Amino acid sequence: MIPRLYPQQVREKLGTFPAVAILGPRQCGKTTLAQGFHGLYFDMEAAGSEARLDAEWDALAAGKRLIVLDEAQQAPKVFSRLRGTIDADRKRNGRFLLLGSVSPALMRDVSESLAGRLGLVMMGPLVLPEIQSDQMDALWLRGGYPDGGILDPRMFPAWQQDYLNTLATRDLPNWGLPARPQLLLRLLHMLAAIHGQSLN
Repeated sequence: MIPRLYPQQVREKLGTFPAVAILGPRQCGKTTLAQGFHGLYFDMEAAGSEARLDAEWDALAAGKRLIVLDEAQQAPKVFSRLRGTIDADRKRNGRFLLLGSVSPALMRDVSESLAGRLGLVMMGPLVLPEIQSDQMDALWLRGGYPDGGILDPRMFPAWQQDYLNTLATRDLPNWGLPARPQLLLRLLHMLAAIHGQSLN
């Protein structure tokens, strides 16, 4: 596993806040990072996870282990429950670790329910200090997503194209950009073509 820059940031925030959110794009390594904290893991996109969390909530909230909620934006009802649980024992830090994309829905739920109770860690793909010196060309040519080419060049550019298709057909429409996927992909290609230039 590639050592990332973020574990110390997360540890410091867990020592200061009852809950911490690791926010960043899909596939940048949020889940891998969170698994290193050995908490009780719930994937809110998986069938049955929300029901299991509901059924076990009282015992989990009273327990001592860190509770990790992956793709937290998929379960907006959990934010009000988190607020109540945190407020019942406000001095107890490091209880919840939320993972999610930087979607407007998640940020709205966070700001409405967990303001002052939550530390934020913004995570991105791999950057130069996290890779070996002989991987610099790979980072420059294929980007920093771990699975998208820097760790396995054979997956590039097919992985990148699939990633962009998922972004255009699923994520961006869910985040309030309801344009046709073909139009969104065209916009992304245009933005990539003028990277580093003036945008009109």
